[in-house]
Amino acid sequence: MVSLYFCAKIKKKKAPAKGLPTNVFAKVGKRDKQNVYLFLLGTTAKKSPNKVFSSEGRKNKKEGEKIKSVSSLTDEDKYNLIRDLKKYCECTKRYRRLPTREVPINNIKIGGSNKIAIQTMTTCDTRNVDECVYQIKKCKELGADLIRLTVQGVQEAEASYHIKEKLLAQNITIPLVADIHFNPKISLMAADVFDKIRINPGNYVDGRKKWINKIYKTREEFDQGKLFIQEKFIPLIEKCKRLNRAIRIGTNHGSLSSRVLSFYGDTPLGMVESAFEFSDLCVQNNFFNVVFSMKASNAYIMIQSYRLLVARQYERMGNGLLFPLHLGVTEAGFGDNGRIKSYLGIGSLLYDGIGDTIRISLTEDPWEELTPCKTLIKNLKKRVFYDDHNEGGEEDGRVSPPGGSTSSKLLSFEEHFRNFNKMAKRNVEKREGVLHEECTIGNVVTEKELEDSLQIFKDLNLELDQNGNLKKGAKSTDIVVVPKLGGLSGRSWATLGRLAEAGVHLLAEYDEGDVAMLSSTTKGMDPVARNTLFYANLNHMQTLLQKHGGRIPLHSAAKGYVLLVNGKEDTHLVEQVFNQMKGKNPLPLFFLLKSDSIYEHVIATRRFNEIVNSLRINVPYVHYANVTSTSYDDMLVDSTLHVGTCLIDLMGDGLIINVASGEMKLSGHSKGGAKEAVKEAVSAGVKEAPNEAANEGAPSRVALNSFLALNILQDTRARLFKTDYIACPSCGRTLFNIQETTKRIMQLTGHLKGVKIAVMGCIVNGIGEMADAHFGYVGSAPKKIDLYYGKELVERNIPEEHACDKLVELIKKHNKWQDP
Repeated sequence: MVSLYFCAKIKKKKAPAKGLPTNVFAKVGKRDKQNVYLFLLGTTAKKSPNKVFSSEGRKNKKEGEKIKSVSSLTDEDKYNLIRDLKKYCECTKRYRRLPTREVPINNIKIGGSNKIAIQTMTTCDTRNVDECVYQIKKCKELGADLIRLTVQGVQEAEASYHIKEKLLAQNITIPLVADIHFNPKISLMAADVFDKIRINPGNYVDGRKKWINKIYKTREEFDQGKLFIQEKFIPLIEKCKRLNRAIRIGTNHGSLSSRVLSFYGDTPLGMVESAFEFSDLCVQNNFFNVVFSMKASNAYIMIQSYRLLVARQYERMGNGLLFPLHLGVTEAGFGDNGRIKSYLGIGSLLYDGIGDTIRISLTEDPWEELTPCKTLIKNLKKRVFYDDHNEGGEEDGRVSPPGGSTSSKLLSFEEHFRNFNKMAKRNVEKREGVLHEECTIGNVVTEKELEDSLQIFKDLNLELDQNGNLKKGAKSTDIVVVPKLGGLSGRSWATLGRLAEAGVHLLAEYDEGDVAMLSSTTKGMDPVARNTLFYANLNHMQTLLQKHGGRIPLHSAAKGYVLLVNGKEDTHLVEQVFNQMKGKNPLPLFFLLKSDSIYEHVIATRRFNEIVNSLRINVPYVHYANVTSTSYDDMLVDSTLHVGTCLIDLMGDGLIINVASGEMKLSGHSKGGAKEAVKEAVSAGVKEAPNEAANEGAPSRVALNSFLALNILQDTRARLFKTDYIACPSCGRTLFNIQETTKRIMQLTGHLKGVKIAVMGCIVNGIGEMADAHFGYVGSAPKKIDLYYGKELVERNIPEEHACDKLVELIKKHNKWQDP
């Protein structure tokens, strides 16, 4: 019997019907959290197990005891544990690296002021000694600092001895990390060979989940389970201390232990407390070569977990005992989609000085993970920070900005409204149907681009209705920033007219001549006039208001106006402008937040967020990011890091990306170069690939704007427009060609908005890391696939050549399919 957990929704105070099968999957909404129960897959309410075990392996006092809810702690209980935690990094305005302990791993040191180390993982069978040696050697040559191998059994542990021998014979001494799941005995064998042992607290002691969760009514009762952890984990601590090895306590969101799930639920708090149970034993036994990781396939959960981990370390240990952190978004996926998700999760933390080693987990060859890591670290050095010498503070190698960083003369501010432990989006007023109900997508076009109407409609992802008229779809642009209207050609004006008829709003800089033109009798009822919005600089508003008697001059058909800000505004000036406008003018439709440089956009956003919250201005703001990089790889990093970091904190109501004009340098990543990755990623997530004109198939500038904005909003969960993939990066346990399979599944299913599909190489990583996926494609045996609906196994051992078609059939069966 397969004995893995899944969630089922049961109405409160109503027992399941006699014989009702519980192996069904139901998505648990916010209102259902109190009614979530855990069952063994394949059991029924009629045939509940007579012997119910807790994670300590002890029988409950009463056989057949009633199954309880997932978490012993209420949401209020959980929040009370963290409500006073405010500090999650050294500083959010100036660069201060987290002062973690220095941990030696073979011939390198991580943490402290040491460089951020880059890690990858072999994808071949660990028993294939020669292939492992080849992959390790190639990764080292291409810049890896640490390399991880899976060690799932005795044969793999024995093969590791031979791998190490061959590496040493070639004078290759790169630190090796053993990846251990389920088997404490194997970790002891691995410690003889490997420099660092990665253990997963979710399965190191509990193993595979073969018991029903027990409810722990008190903390004391829950803590009794630590005795079992001591029995299994202390022998590894003692051996690693004797051999000077390091241990990474690597918690994964998708594979928390049954015991932790039963007390904390499937939460970042549960992830952190699970890790502390193991690290506390290390400290108690005077072992400090410890590294933490808090991985999740959801970048938002991953970021919040690391922040909470740091905050709890501050609270529990003080600055003297902060363990180094390894960062990664697990199962990030393939191509640009995997890179963007990783840049978002890892980059947002590195921006605040959190992180000592990183891995970008891609469903590609292991060496393909290295260039994105290097690009991310390189581009982080371009950040612009707040600089106020009146704050004091010693500058040293640990806390000063990295080489290349600059400082910006922003007025001093303190953060009060961006509360990391209770994230909430601002309550704002969206009027006149201008902004999208979820999150607005914008673009920037030139007059030349407007003249090619067919191309611009395609690049803005507009669709055609059954009558051949343009219409907006799930991924269509909502707002287009356009040049001065008065000088546009007839062809450009005609393009604007069709865009306006399709419901796209046009945003132009305020110009008295353009306002007068749109107010004329011939233009007053024109679609362009109805859908054109003018923006004016907030710093110039007092002069403009004085000139026009306290009123903002608008054309007759105007829906409203927009205020341009850069995040450096004086709070008193903003207050004065709004007081001056009060009574005679409506509130602006939204703020257009355009920082002076994308490299200071995060700090500018954090400051502006404080201004609007402190003044209680419930006006939305839309990010406008000028991406000046000409390298495609740099564009991916800069747009994701410097804007995504804001959106992941629920700051902002829309995104406009404007990449550099001119020739884009396709420096190349992955197989075939960046242009191929663009084609694959866009074709999977955006129905039509970008225009291939000049520069050997480079996408058009407008198409790239759309692609970047859409994917950043998708991965920040601000606006979903396509299928979300949780794709295993592959390792020695993988049972099929996961790279080609992932591409195939993306081609078949990439258009399914809001659907989540997990592609997992094996059963070990599969079920747990599928997280909240609707459908799972999991290797069960060589070239055999199991299919899951949620975490319910619905069909097993499907031949690989038929599995993709079977997956589509399963999606259709559950009414999640849409025709492309």
